[in-house]
Amino acid sequence: MDTLNVVVRKYLNANGIRVGYFADYIGCDRTRCSRWLKGESRLRKIQIKKVHEFLEGKFLKSVEDIMKKEEECYYKDKF
Repeated sequence: MDTLNVVVRKYLNANGIRVGYFADYIGCDRTRCSRWLKGESRLRKIQIKKVHEFLEGKFLKSVEDIMKKEEECYYKDKF
């Protein structure tokens, strides 16, 4: 059975997600996150919780969220 860091590394590769994006989501420095993915470092408990959220897909934005954000930006630029 794979460890969490191996599962995450496979997940990121399979879905074309950059380590920087993942590191930002879990609140980790990119260098430390890269070291964790290689099994050379540890994450804090809160970061481990965020890793599980990430794997559950909570980082995904719905179409409605994206459209709302674009609409807000559009109206800000108009005034």
